[in-house]
Amino acid sequence: MTYAIGNEATLGIACLGITHPHTSGRVKAFQRMRNAKVLGAFDTSPLLDPFVEAMGIAKRTKEDILSDPNIHAVLIHPKSYLMADWAIEAMEGGKAVLCEKPAGRGSVDTVRLVETVQKTGQLFQVGYCWRYAPSVDKMQEVLRAGQLGKVLQVRAHSGCSHGEADTDHMRQPGDIGGAFYVIGCHTIDRLLLHFGMPEFVNARISKFDGVMTPAAREDAAGAILSYPDKMITIDFMSWDPLPWTESWDITAYGTEGVMHSRPLPASYKLYSTGKAGLAEGWTEWNETSFPEIWAVRKTVYSPEIAEIGNPVYFDREAAAFEHSLRSGAPSNVPAQQAHNINRILEALFQSSSQNGAEIRL
Repeated sequence: MTYAIGNEATLGIACLGITHPHTSGRVKAFQRMRNAKVLGAFDTSPLLDPFVEAMGIAKRTKEDILSDPNIHAVLIHPKSYLMADWAIEAMEGGKAVLCEKPAGRGSVDTVRLVETVQKTGQLFQVGYCWRYAPSVDKMQEVLRAGQLGKVLQVRAHSGCSHGEADTDHMRQPGDIGGAFYVIGCHTIDRLLLHFGMPEFVNARISKFDGVMTPAAREDAAGAILSYPDKMITIDFMSWDPLPWTESWDITAYGTEGVMHSRPLPASYKLYSTGKAGLAEGWTEWNETSFPEIWAVRKTVYSPEIAEIGNPVYFDREAAAFEHSLRSGAPSNVPAQQAHNINRILEALFQSSSQNGAEIRL
């Protein structure tokens, strides 16, 4: 690895691409960070001018950003077809990268990212921000300690809200799917974090004629991830009526306990038989029941999808990135994770196209 910059240097950050709705949230997270400075942004979009004006940063060329020795890292936030190309260009130019998920248009892109990380030794972190809830950390802790006994079944639900399934952001030409691909990937990230890669998958990813907006892609999805010792089921809805991720839930069912974990409002509910080091019965925890709403309003620089209003995950994500960049610690969400997620999503869409056939990974 070649990216450690030490604790005293001012961390210089810049943006390559600003059209993703997460961009302002990440920029503001680094602007709040002590001893860090956002030193500019580049995009070919006409939204760049109102974006840099609103963020109070400079408009710069890509070449200027990549040649600036005071910029240590870039935030990659263009449309999906440019993510891998710009991330690779940045790493080859000596910059660390925090790249918005899904980090490209599939495994063809993410394998290139894996190879570039190996070649350059640069820090590459994928922007799977939903894994930074304390309820996610708690589930990982309980699972690693074996406190649910043998986990035989897991159920995961997530969705897409605010009508985003009917936006151009979810209908990018060349993307393999819409809301399930662009938003459902967060759930795949969490499942791989907790349980690793499955052996094979099955899926039904459906668009219902005459039910919802015709131009939108999938309306709902159901999938099975199969392991030698457990089964995971996923269900996804593209038209979640809730304004944040209150309906999102991963539940693990074990021989000695059951655990529900939700990201925002962050909460978990844990049942234990009392035989594996936990208190017998139910334990419930809530970080807050009244969070600042996840997406707040559309802006002049984010006219299609409301910008992010709740900063908590971006602050935690930025702190993890800073820690790796300053200390040389491994990436919290490496390129290989992005690649594995894309492999699974491609297999799920392939299975659905074959009437739910089993696809071995």
